[in-house]
Amino acid sequence: MKSVMLLNANLKILYQNSNINWLYITVKLYRFYYLCKKCIIMIEEISCCGYRGFAKKQSLKLAIPNGKRGSGLTVLVGPNGGGKSTIAECFSKISVNNASFTEGKRNKLAGDKVSIEIKYNNQICSLTTVNEGGSETIWNSPIGKPQIYYLPSRRVFNPYFGKSLWDRNTYIQNPENIQFRGSQLNNFSYRLFDANKHPSDFNKLFWKILGKELPWTIDQDDAGQYYVKVKKADTIYHNSDGLGEGIISLLFIVDALFEAKSDELIVIDEPELSLHPQLQIRLLNEILEITKNVQIVISTHSANMVSIEAAINGGEIARVFEKEDGSTIASIDETCREYFKSYTHNIYNPHILGNDARSCFFAEDGFIITEGQEDVVLIPEILKQLGFTNNIALFGFGAGGASNISKIAHILKCLGFSYIGALFDGDKKEEYKQFNLKFSQYGYKAWIIPADDIRDKPAMNREFKSGLLDKQNNLKSQYNNDEFKEMLREMIDFSLHHN
Repeated sequence: MKSVMLLNANLKILYQNSNINWLYITVKLYRFYYLCKKCIIMIEEISCCGYRGFAKKQSLKLAIPNGKRGSGLTVLVGPNGGGKSTIAECFSKISVNNASFTEGKRNKLAGDKVSIEIKYNNQICSLTTVNEGGSETIWNSPIGKPQIYYLPSRRVFNPYFGKSLWDRNTYIQNPENIQFRGSQLNNFSYRLFDANKHPSDFNKLFWKILGKELPWTIDQDDAGQYYVKVKKADTIYHNSDGLGEGIISLLFIVDALFEAKSDELIVIDEPELSLHPQLQIRLLNEILEITKNVQIVISTHSANMVSIEAAINGGEIARVFEKEDGSTIASIDETCREYFKSYTHNIYNPHILGNDARSCFFAEDGFIITEGQEDVVLIPEILKQLGFTNNIALFGFGAGGASNISKIAHILKCLGFSYIGALFDGDKKEEYKQFNLKFSQYGYKAWIIPADDIRDKPAMNREFKSGLLDKQNNLKSQYNNDEFKEMLREMIDFSLHHN
């Protein structure tokens, strides 16, 4: 704001002077604009070592907004217990004063010390414990701390509170030092008073995500305590103590978003909690719009909160998972973005990166990629007919063709999956061979069925294909043999062993 005011003042002086060299003005204005733009500090990277499961240093590259939807969005995915919330908490530790790391939060394999580094404004800044085996920390930075709005996953506040009014900057600059997950965020009530002063901006976003109007205000009881009052119907009101967790969570999230600024980072741990799928989808849509110009990091367990559009436009998807040597971070690359782009333009297979497929981002190793949706449906049927338990984990609704299997495998490799399988039709021997050449070194394994297709395909406008199953989807007798059964056992063992 100060930069804009200064620019306007300078412009006024310049335009009052008729003897000005306008080329000179143009050059000066361009340089001034560039300097103003540089004042918007973006966090480029964060690294963690020694905090909870991070026994070794791991780094996360953050998305930088470029004006496109979702370009500033970084999404953390991965299985439970992998370390997603830990990375989110790293941002909160940076934002508070006098952060400390108690004994139970320090990783002994990392020397009983904690180090969190961020790179911003071309500087490396760090928060480290002072001594090995000690909880006290020191902040090392040649510049000031970045503006970080951190929102933990367990979003609760005291339903009855005193009165104070904090604007956004005051709230960000006075973060609560959360020592335990689930701690009340009682400073949030101060933000409610601020939002209640100009409810139109707040409610515009609140109701848009909610999908309906839900009037609210702040009332006071006879004991002098304040509380949130929500109008459910003409004569029905709910107070803060009786509000559903979804509404409370959304109040927190909307506050984080509705006044978002380009010079700050917003971190939201598990924004989907207590929100039904439609609300999650609407929330993501608003986040995509905001991240045209603002950095946002979310940690999630919901496929609804993973945006392929954002990834194509420059956003980041990073998987956080646990290995034998501790929590690990793996991210998509530019090749992944090109593959994403090709899938989104494929109107014939719109499900390739649908919810079922994106759910694999949260899975453990051991699932198998097939060519198409028929394989996903019919392989369990084959297992049933042969008396096998259906213990083969399959990728989404298939890759949309044999040529896409390697593309999906590349995305999964970038996200740190160590054991992925692939199943090819019998007439795809070359694709099967190329997959093995490319991915066997990573622990990936491929199989090929003893028929040209999963089921008989009539000639129609193409050559007839003979499948494992007949027209009634019964396994043909020639494939009810030891060799085929052994292949299925291998696939089952592969899925079970690595899950």
